[in-house]
Amino acid sequence: MRLTLALGVLLVAGAVSAQPQGRIAGGEDAVPGQLPYQAALSVGGSYNCGAVIVAERYALTALSCVCSDGKDTPWPAVLFAVTVGSVDLYSGGKQIRVEEITINPNYNTLKTGIALLRLQEAIPFGENVAAIPLSKEVPPLGAQVEVSGWGRTTESEANMHRTLQIGAAEVMAPRECSLAKTEEVPVENDQVLCLGHGRREGICSGDIGGPAVFQGQLVGLGGQVLGECGGMLPERFISIAANFDWIQQQLQ
Repeated sequence: MRLTLALGVLLVAGAVSAQPQGRIAGGEDAVPGQLPYQAALSVGGSYNCGAVIVAERYALTALSCVCSDGKDTPWPAVLFAVTVGSVDLYSGGKQIRVEEITINPNYNTLKTGIALLRLQEAIPFGENVAAIPLSKEVPPLGAQVEVSGWGRTTESEANMHRTLQIGAAEVMAPRECSLAKTEEVPVENDQVLCLGHGRREGICSGDIGGPAVFQGQLVGLGGQVLGECGGMLPERFISIAANFDWIQQQLQ
């Protein structure tokens, strides 16, 4: 089964657009309550990224989910909303508007930056909705990590996949994610959690901002795809350990 997260067409501030693309491949259907921390992020009414519940009024996502490509200034918070509490993207759950977007200025590249979303009202915690603890440590090499999100199941499908999907990835050495074809990045980037996968698996652009979880703790957010979707190259996830202190300061 292939899991894909579509990056919907956006028109923001008159001229911002994004093409529908992206997937987690090789996923399976999640059941209600299995991933209570998972949220879907929408901008201008279209779902574009994943997000993760970390507190009653807060969710995390990737910097690139809230900014135009190549810029580090977020779009107005009023354009964004998160949906929580349902594995069905188009039914159930609750949508909450974003009140404020705060970015961590201590990023190495725009693709590995992190954004904290303050919501206009408290998230209704319950059986299917909960915050996830943050990890202070990077998981060991070879560790199996859960990744999740919604999206298209085929390249030709226009709409996002209705049911939340869950897949697996493996922690790889940082050097495996040190090079990219489309940009120059630091060889040593402590913001990166490098996750590998088999062919026809992995994430794509629309999965950015979604969670990577190890032993019940959030260890990463989808950050950047290095090759083609479903290829053999690993993906960069944004390390929660590298941002832990900053996140805790913002939540206080």
